[in-house]
Amino acid sequence: MDRSRRGTRFPISVGTRGGVRPGARAVAVLGVAVLAALAACGGQGSAGQAEGRLVLAAPRDLAAGPEDPYFTHRTLRVWEPLVTLDDEMRPAPALATGWERSDRGRRWTFTLRGGVRFSDGTPLTAEAVVANIERFRRIAPRPSAFFSLDAGMEAAYGKLAGVRAEAGKVVFTLAEPVADLPARLADFYSMIQAPSAFGPGGDFTGKPVGTGPYTLASWSKGQQVELAANPGYWGGKPAFDRIVVRTIPDANARVAALRAGEVAGLIDKGALLPGQVAAVAADGRFRVTRTPSVLTHYLTFNASRKPLSDPRLREAVDLAIDRKAIAGKLLAGTAAPGSPFLSPVFGALSDPGVRSAYDPAGARRLVDAAGRPARPVSILISSAETGQFPYTDIAEVLRADLEDAGLPARVNVAEATRAVMEAGDYDLFLSAYSVPNGDPDYLFRRFLRSDAAWNRDRNLGYRSDAFDRLIDRAAAAGGADERRELYHGVQRLLADDRPMIPLAYQDNPVVTSTAVTGLVQSPAYLVDLAKLAPSR
Repeated sequence: MDRSRRGTRFPISVGTRGGVRPGARAVAVLGVAVLAALAACGGQGSAGQAEGRLVLAAPRDLAAGPEDPYFTHRTLRVWEPLVTLDDEMRPAPALATGWERSDRGRRWTFTLRGGVRFSDGTPLTAEAVVANIERFRRIAPRPSAFFSLDAGMEAAYGKLAGVRAEAGKVVFTLAEPVADLPARLADFYSMIQAPSAFGPGGDFTGKPVGTGPYTLASWSKGQQVELAANPGYWGGKPAFDRIVVRTIPDANARVAALRAGEVAGLIDKGALLPGQVAAVAADGRFRVTRTPSVLTHYLTFNASRKPLSDPRLREAVDLAIDRKAIAGKLLAGTAAPGSPFLSPVFGALSDPGVRSAYDPAGARRLVDAAGRPARPVSILISSAETGQFPYTDIAEVLRADLEDAGLPARVNVAEATRAVMEAGDYDLFLSAYSVPNGDPDYLFRRFLRSDAAWNRDRNLGYRSDAFDRLIDRAAAAGGADERRELYHGVQRLLADDRPMIPLAYQDNPVVTSTAVTGLVQSPAYLVDLAKLAPSR
């Protein structure tokens, strides 16, 4: 990574109660000061939007290349899934207009939308859908820059016995019942592209060939993606003939480009740092859209080694954290304090009975009982995420909170966090996670099940037969009430065991110039580029 493009780090002082001491430079205040300085650099130009052309920016590459399972992120609208999600994270029609369940969830039949063609002109057929699902089964496990297939297909489809075309429909047959296969398939796990786009090994042989409103015109890794309108799109031609999405990892550089008129909008997760939101929203040239999202900031514990193999010290860490201060000050009110493992975006599946306590004195008592560790606890963060969230500052607050509780701590900023975790050289890992679909089973099965590769390879050390049984029962539960109660039980168990703890539930602010209308964002922080249009 180009170190010159990382987000600026700001030192911060922390009080014994986890809040920011008077005089400390909180991120919200810094964001205002930085943006005020940027405002003097120039007004809105015209480069971000020209006739039929729109330029946007994102914190990361939204095209990952031919070896990635998807090539492009769903946001670019090059490809479409069988099933998508509505604003309440419920499965909704996309390339499939409907579905039927039979044999208690062992058989699911999907009806396809008629008249759809891939961007190369070939028709969407049930056979093409089957070829895509079989490709996923063939290449998994495989990492992705977006949502990995590294957990294998069971995390996506359950125990899939087979998939076939039958009278123009697509039929999934499962060895064991799956309660809500459409929710699992939503978005990334049912990406559909023309089978001709893939080679025998599953890699792309050229550009992606999807059914979306845009096609990939060009792509320069780490620089930008250029999209061209798909004239044959079944949903109608989009308003912009061309959309360019620039990759600008540095948060201040993104806002500077917006204010200078070099780009007409900022999209994707972490588009605006929390401390930047108020100042950008106050500028009449811009329109900020904030929506609740599935992004949750978690602390992951390395319980495979001392000191956090001791459950008393994991509890001490949990009690030492002032989540309200983190959400309200460092995340500048763009997040809510975390409690249950599942965020409120999951509706009734999130357990409102789980409450995180802030008890520094209780944390100190637990540390005294367990014994002060001989070495500092390491807090690992990714340098790539510091341009999306104020993780350097949050990590410093966490360090001070832990030290107040009697746990000496240090912060480790790394580019290759996976390698650090696999080497076991960390105690706490701060990162934001979401789901690629509408089923929380993904989070539980991929991260925390006893046999999950992520759990094993990254040294979480979490082994719970009770947890495994609960998530397996929830995955097959046919009734909504039964499933809700099982997932509430899962969250209560995790609140006691603490393999991972939620710090905050993140909103995702995105922004466009007022010269652009139609900015819509889903809870999965997907901006619908096809709905963007020039303001009239």
